[in-house]
Amino acid sequence: MRSHKTLALLTLALATSLACKATTVPFGVASAYNLFAVGTVDAHGNTLIAGNVSTPSDSGRIAAAGIVLNAATISGTLNADPFGALAPFDLVGENGINVGNYININSHGNVYGAPSPGTHFNFNGGGHLVTAGGSGINFNALRSTLDAQTVFLGALGTTGTIVGTNSPLANNPSYFVLLGTDPNLNVFNITAAQLASVNNPIDIIAPVGSTIIINVSGTNIIVGGGLFYNNVQHSGDDPTDDRILFNFPDATTVQINKELSASVLAPFAILTGDSQMDGNFIAAQINVRGEVHNVEFIGDLPQPPTGPPIVPEPGTLMLVGTGALSLVGALRRIKRT
Repeated sequence: MRSHKTLALLTLALATSLACKATTVPFGVASAYNLFAVGTVDAHGNTLIAGNVSTPSDSGRIAAAGIVLNAATISGTLNADPFGALAPFDLVGENGINVGNYININSHGNVYGAPSPGTHFNFNGGGHLVTAGGSGINFNALRSTLDAQTVFLGALGTTGTIVGTNSPLANNPSYFVLLGTDPNLNVFNITAAQLASVNNPIDIIAPVGSTIIINVSGTNIIVGGGLFYNNVQHSGDDPTDDRILFNFPDATTVQINKELSASVLAPFAILTGDSQMDGNFIAAQINVRGEVHNVEFIGDLPQPPTGPPIVPEPGTLMLVGTGALSLVGALRRIKRT
């Protein structure tokens, strides 16, 4: 297990209980950004994956713990914007913006980051550029929180039914049906192979308004067949799918090959794709080519116990290890249940 994921487990192990509660801001400040790259670090704080973002297409807000390597048009309010007030800037390159061409900033958006030579901004609405003093986003704290969150959510047991193909509930027998009946929260655990099938798109049949968590096991993930929700495939700025979250707690790579209207939590992975995406996309590093629309995730997620992240001193790691092993056992028991 990689050291950054071990630290996520240690943070949870030092909590006093596994009691859950829902949150109205699912990912903290990251909830306000459509592309949010946190990077990964080892136990000594050394960078393993740089938190860079590259996208040549139009998108909603972007925040990179590293460098913004490419961007075209940033529009902070393409649609309903429930968490927009949390974003100190609409485009953030904490370690710089190295694009080398013009970036359009719409909707009164502001920018933080030192631009490279040749990088210019068209502010279409009175925004401005800030190049020093910090973006106001604590990427280190968010990384710890999101790492712990993906592990915690990944340990939740399935509450719905994995029906599979040839279901009378679906408009097409090839759809891979996930059936949820709870009006508040439906959790599914599927494999990377089930998500990757080009011929069997996922069809979620569940009450509209319920939060839907789809945990996907595996290290190298491909979204191959697209997504349907109650037999309909949504696109663009349609907020219908704003309570669907794909969680990838073990992934090192996530590749999106089909249009996806749902949010993604994959803080240990490099996220790539060439199709349109609508939602919050949180990863270690992001390199996508399709448009990214501002449909923010508003689901009520169960949360691990809150509290400031604790990074143990080297001399205490042995003692903490016992707690981490106990936590792993508890998480496995929860998932089996």
